[in-house]
Amino acid sequence: MRKTEKINDMVLKAVERIARSEVEKNCYDWPPICAGFFHQPKRPKNVKKENSSL
Repeated sequence: MRKTEKINDMVLKAVERIARSEVEKNCYDWPPICAGFFHQPKRPKNVKKENSSL
C-alpha cells in the first residue's frame, strides 16, 4: 500500500467517525440547535377595499 493511500484511508476513517458522532449528537438532542421551524409568523390578512362609488 502506498503512503498516500494509507493517509487517505486514515483521513476517511477520521471523517467517518466525526460525521457519525455529529449525527448521533444532533439526532437525540432536544430541542434541536436550529429551532427556526417553531416560529411561524402569521400571514397578513388580505384587506380588500370596497369601492362603493362605482
